[in-house]
Amino acid sequence: MKEYKKLVDEYHAINEELFNFTEIFYDDISYDIDGYVSMYYDEDYDDIESLRNQVKSFRAILNGMKTMKYIFC
Repeated sequence: MKEYKKLVDEYHAINEELFNFTEIFYDDISYDIDGYVSMYYDEDYDDIESLRNQVKSFRAILNGMKTMKYIFC
């Protein structure tokens, strides 16, 4: 499924970019991606909604990290 692959690729890209700001999520997201990739190769797309939610959530976190502007550091 094309959308599933696109979401996994975006999730990976978000993880790599987020790593520039914090290492907190990196390992957990990497394990999550591994699981989704395994499901992709098994052609098991039943969890696509949870993948959409993960991508949406971490996209929001990344956008938040990009817009943070510390004043008193």
